[in-house]
Amino acid sequence: MKLKVSLLTILFLAIPSIVWGAETNHSTDMVISFDGMRHDFLEEYMAQQQLPHFKEVASRGKIANNIRTIFPSLTSSSHAAIATGAASDATGMVSNELHKSNKRLTDSESAFYSGLDAEPIWSVVRKEGKKTATILFPGSNPKYGNQADYSIYYGKTLSESELISLEFKKVTKKRQLAVFPLKIEKGHYLKVYVLAETPGEFFLSLDKNMQNKVKVGLNEWGSLSFLTHDKEMAGFAFKIKATKPDLSDAKLYRTAVSSGVVKGPEQFKEDIYTHFGYFPIQDDDKALDKKWITRKEYEEISTRFAQWTTDVSLYIKKKYKPDLLFFYYPQIDHESHKYLLSDPRQPGYSSDRSRQYLSYIRWAYKLSDEMLGQVLGEMGQNDRLFLVSDHGMEPVHSRLSPNEVLEKKGFLVKYDNGKVNTKKSKAFAVASGTIAHVYINLKGREEGGIVDRKQYEDIKKEIANIFNGIEVAETKIPIATFFTIAPTQLWEKIFHNNEELPGSFNSFAEMAKITFSNKKIHPYDKVILNGSYNRNETGQINHPNAGDIILVAKKGYYMAQDDGNVVMKPGDLGNHGGNPSRKELRPIFLAVGKGIKKGTIEAKISTLDIAPTLYQLIGIQPPDFVKGKAIVGLTEDTEGGARKEN
Repeated sequence: MKLKVSLLTILFLAIPSIVWGAETNHSTDMVISFDGMRHDFLEEYMAQQQLPHFKEVASRGKIANNIRTIFPSLTSSSHAAIATGAASDATGMVSNELHKSNKRLTDSESAFYSGLDAEPIWSVVRKEGKKTATILFPGSNPKYGNQADYSIYYGKTLSESELISLEFKKVTKKRQLAVFPLKIEKGHYLKVYVLAETPGEFFLSLDKNMQNKVKVGLNEWGSLSFLTHDKEMAGFAFKIKATKPDLSDAKLYRTAVSSGVVKGPEQFKEDIYTHFGYFPIQDDDKALDKKWITRKEYEEISTRFAQWTTDVSLYIKKKYKPDLLFFYYPQIDHESHKYLLSDPRQPGYSSDRSRQYLSYIRWAYKLSDEMLGQVLGEMGQNDRLFLVSDHGMEPVHSRLSPNEVLEKKGFLVKYDNGKVNTKKSKAFAVASGTIAHVYINLKGREEGGIVDRKQYEDIKKEIANIFNGIEVAETKIPIATFFTIAPTQLWEKIFHNNEELPGSFNSFAEMAKITFSNKKIHPYDKVILNGSYNRNETGQINHPNAGDIILVAKKGYYMAQDDGNVVMKPGDLGNHGGNPSRKELRPIFLAVGKGIKKGTIEAKISTLDIAPTLYQLIGIQPPDFVKGKAIVGLTEDTEGGARKEN
C-alpha cells in the first residue's frame, strides 16, 4: 500500500463553521436524520427549553404527533424505508446484518455496506434531471450504485485507536525527538515523528525531514492526514499529555485512523478534502472505557464529527446547489445504546447513575440541536427542511442467545474450538438489535446445505415451537432500588396521579407486581414463521434475505450473536428492532420551509410516507414499489405539491 503524505494537516477542532447568507434564487429540500431520536424525549426536552432550534421548527412548521417506523425497527431497515418509501420486502434491508442465499450458513455482511434493492429517491430524481447529494445517510454508499450526484459515506478504519508512551531522545541540546510506528492495514506502517523544541510545544509529522508538520501544545488537539493508495484521505486526531518537564512520562493518545468515500463530478473529492480534510472518526468508546480520554475529550471527538458533517453538508448546499440533500447524525443512537439506564431492572441501576447516564443522552440531543441551529441559519426562503429519525430506543435488561438454544437442541453443532460446523448444523441465527433471523441450512439454497426440502417445513415448525416454549425467570427490580425510586413521600403522588416513572413503569402497583412476583415469562414477543423454502413467496418479510424464522424479543430483551447462556446480562443498555407500536420506538418527523404552514400532523403516518411526500413536493411520479402515501398535511399546503421555482 502506497501512502502519500498530504500537504494538508488540519488542526483538530479548528475547522470553522461555514457561514453563508440565506439564498434567494435556489431551493433545496433537505432531509436530516437523527438516528435513534425518540419522539417522547424530543417533546420532553423541547418542553424543558433545552432544544430551542427543534422547538423553533415545531413552532414555525409541522410536527407529527403520531408517526411510526417500520418493522423491523432497525437502522438499515428504517433508513431504507425513509429513502425509498418501501418496506424491507422491497429494499432487502431485513436486518443490520444480512445473510444472503448461496452463502455458507454462518456468512453475513453489514447492511450498511450493501446496496438497496429498491432505488432511493436521490437516484430516481437524479435521473429526472434534478441534482442530489447524500452525506453519511444509511443506504447511500456510492460503492453499491444508486448514488447521488455528490456522495460522502463512511470509509475504512485503517488502524484502531491507541495510547502510546513517547520515548524522547535528545537530537540537539534543545531538541528531543520521539518516533513511533503507525500500523495501517495488512502490515503496512507509517512512522510518526514527534519533535519537542520548547517546553509545552511539539511538532508532529509523517515526514522524517519534518517538511509537512503540525504544531500543537501540551494537552491540545491536533491531527495528521495522508492519502491512501486509492486516493482517499485518511487521518487521525491526537493529543500529547505529560506532567514531568523532561517528558519522561509523555503519552500520546490518537484516535483510530479513519477515511471516507467521496464521489462526485471531477474535482469534487479534491474540493472536499481541501476545505475540510479527512473524514474524522465518529467516537471512541474503547479509549473512554480504558480511561485514555475523559468524557469531555470523548464529547470533543464526537462534536468534531458532527461539525464536520454539518460544515460539509452546508458547503455542498451552497456551492453545488442540490435540489435534494440528505444527511445524517449518529450521536443520539450511539449514546442511547450505551447509556439508556432508565429501567430499575437493568444491571447497575441506581437513581444517581441513571441521572448521570441520561445526561449523556441529553448531551447528544443538545449537540443535534446545535447542528440544527446552524442549518436553520443557512436556509433560504425557498428551501424546505425535513427532520426525521429512523426509530426510537428502549431500555434493555437482558440479552438472549438464540444460537445457544439451537445448540442445546441439536440444531447447531460446533467444533471443539467453538466454531460452527456448517456440515452438521441444521440452523443458525443472525442477531441484530431486538430481532434475530434463523436460517435453515437448506440444500440448494445455502452453500453446502444439508437439510432436504422434504424436511424443511417440519424443521421450521420444530424450531419455532422450541422458541415459543422457552420461559425464563422474570427480571426483578432489586428491593433496595425499588425503595430508592419510590420512597414513602412519593407514594401518594405515584399511586394517585399515575405519574410517569423512570423506564416503563406507570404506577406503583405495576412496579410492585414486577418486584415481588416469582413467575416465569416468555422472553420472545413473536416467533414468526417466514414463508417457504425459497424465502421469497410468503411471510412477514417477503425477501430472500429474510430468515426462515424471525424471532422478536419482548420489551426489555435483545438478541446476542454470541452464546454462553440462553439469557445473559446485557452489553447494551438501549436497543431497538421490535414492535414499532411501542412508544419508546416512535421516531420523529418535523417539517418547515417554503409552503409548509404552521400546525401539527395528527393523522397516523409512517416513515414510509416521507419519500412519497418528497416525490409529490418535487413534482416527480414515484416508482411502483413505493408503498407509502404522501403526507396530506404537507402536500395540500404547498400549492398542489410541485414547487414553483423563482
